[in-house]
This record gives sequence, structure tokens and C-alpha cells, in this order.
Amino acid sequence: MSEKTKVILDVDTGSDDAIAMMLALLCPRLEVLGITTVNGNLPVSNTTENTLRVVELLNAQIPVYLGCAAPLVSELLPQRHLRSAPLSVVTNGKTVCYHREYLTELPAATTKPQPRSAVCYLIDTLLASQGDITIVAVAPLTNLAVAMRADPRIVKKIKRLVIMGGGHLQSNVTSAAEFNFWKDPEAAQIVLQSGCDILLVPLDATHRAYAGAAESRFLRQLHTPVGDVAASLLDFSIEAYNAMEPLDCAPANTAPLHDALAVCAVIEPQVLGNVQFRRVDVDFSGGVCDGMAVIDRRMCTDKPANVHIALDCDRERFIRLLLDTLASAK
Repeated sequence: MSEKTKVILDVDTGSDDAIAMMLALLCPRLEVLGITTVNGNLPVSNTTENTLRVVELLNAQIPVYLGCAAPLVSELLPQRHLRSAPLSVVTNGKTVCYHREYLTELPAATTKPQPRSAVCYLIDTLLASQGDITIVAVAPLTNLAVAMRADPRIVKKIKRLVIMGGGHLQSNVTSAAEFNFWKDPEAAQIVLQSGCDILLVPLDATHRAYAGAAESRFLRQLHTPVGDVAASLLDFSIEAYNAMEPLDCAPANTAPLHDALAVCAVIEPQVLGNVQFRRVDVDFSGGVCDGMAVIDRRMCTDKPANVHIALDCDRERFIRLLLDTLASAK
């Protein structure tokens, strides 16, 4: 058996993060060293509690580290975050949202996060490593940006940084921006400019990594705790996307599993398609394009390429890997 890939997950656990964590923790080809949490989909206290709940569901002995509670700069000017799509709507008297405060499918966690902060954990762990750790970041990049600014030596210690964020022809939270980059655009720009080997998995790819009723039925028919929870989370996401963001590149009654695709990209890189090496920057001007990933596709550019960006995915391969891995849970 080939050597496992060492990974650290950086998450803001709501529905799709939870499924991505299940995939990572169950995959025999990955060795998850630790999980760091950050403010994003929810306040960091909620994302941490949700993360602990998923870890306990899987009986995984993986340490969880509490991360940054706010973006670097953006929320110092509240008007910057006024221009965004609604995160909930009322349909037939029922409130539909992308992320609930807590994953109600799971009981309250009995464990606590580690005493060390996420930023200190990242710095200490990376500096002590042999440069063999891949970081999978599926949340706003605040933890990583702070860690890089606090100790730039970690940049050369990261084997690869796989990021779910940004979009080229797709956006969600505003007409220009994807949520993770929009939430902390200064952090995203710091990380993209860091010099790391970066693989960016944007909305252009993740919107094609969708799942629907067939996948939900498969998971429920497993008759396992993991299958039941994953199906419930998927059904919740499908309801939210039907109400607020029907996909233009997927059938009705489906939802994209953004974060799980980023994890799959570490397990089987072939799951991604149309991967290009491009210059990518993030707008943090505070204007209508705040948080937008600016991808330079010119042949002759004034700045060097810095990011491998995937603009498509092999959905069948993705779904097969995801379901087979979740089905392995007892």
C-alpha cells in the first residue's frame, strides 16, 4: 500500500464541510493530522462545535484547534459586507438556509478543542515537518494568512495547499465573488501571493460536483450513522439550493458538494478537469468586485502565474469516490 498523504483540514463546518470531513477521515489514503476551525459560514464557536461533532461521529482521534474569530480587515468596515446574497429565505412559512447554527443530526460534542490556537498549531506543526504536509482549506483563509504573516518560514514547509474558493465564470455571495474569498479577501490575497504550490478548486469546478436524490437514497440505504447523517446534510443542502441558488450547470433538486471536491482532489487529482496555471489575485477594494478572484488568462501577463486552477471536474469519478468512501463506515 502506498504511503498515506498527510493532511491538515482548515474548515468552517456547516453542511458541505461536514461531508468533506467524513470523506477525509474515512479515506485510507489520507492521514489527517489535525483540523483547524475558523469564522466563516458561522461564528468560530459554532464551526468548532460542529467539527467536534463530526469527529466524534467517526470515533476519530483527531485534534481540533480553535481558529480566528473574525476576518483580518473586512468586518472593520461593516458596509463592505452589506452587498451579498441572502443566506436564508422563508418558503411556505419555513425558513430555509444554507447553514444552521449546529448540526442537529448529531448530539452535542463531549470533547473540547485543543488548548493551542489554530494559528500556533499550524506554525509549530509545519516547522517541525519534513515538508510533507498538504493543507486542505475549505473556509475563509484567515488562519493561514495570520500564520504566514506570523512566521513566513511555514510557506516553504507546505507540500501543497488545496483551496476551495473563488470563481471564474461562477459566483455566489455577490455578483462577482465566492463566499470564502469574499469573507476575508485580504487573507485570500496574502495566501495566493505566498509562493506556495497552490491548487485552487473554484465554483466553476464545484458546481459540477453535485449530488441529488439518488445519492441521498444510496446513503440512507447504507443504514449506518454516517450514511444517515450524510444523507440528511445533503437533503438540507438540496432544499437550500432549490430555494436560493438553483445551479445553471446541474439538474434541479441537486446541490454542489464544494468542499468534498477539494478533498477528492487530494485523493485522486484526476477528479479535476481543465486545470490551468494562471495568475490569480483577489480584489479587496471594498467595491462591487470585493472578494472577486481575478484570473489573468492572457498569453502575455505582467505578473507570474501563481495558482493551478481547476475549471471543471469529472462528476462520475467524484461521486463514485465519495459514495464508496462513505459506504466504508460501519
